[in-house]
Amino acid sequence: MRPWKKSSQSVPKYFLFAEDELLFLIVCIALDVSEYIFAILLLPTVGDFLDIAGILACFVMFRWTGVVSLIELIPGADIFPIFIITWGIWYYLRKSRK
Repeated sequence: MRPWKKSSQSVPKYFLFAEDELLFLIVCIALDVSEYIFAILLLPTVGDFLDIAGILACFVMFRWTGVVSLIELIPGADIFPIFIITWGIWYYLRKSRK
């Protein structure tokens, strides 16, 4: 069910989110933000455990696309929002298949 009528003002399909897509995005944002907080406030080993938990969450949520989140294990890659990038790749692939 589309809330917009077919007119000259149509919304591209990439800007319509389903409930699971939005939930997965919120989880990925929370993982990346908490990683930045833990990297500053706690010991590096806690950040590594958080990386592993985030990678496992990505594998559960995104299946094979979660492989992208393995970049998180590379030293120095913590400055990039890898979990949000993984969600973006998953979202793009999901929308392009439909």
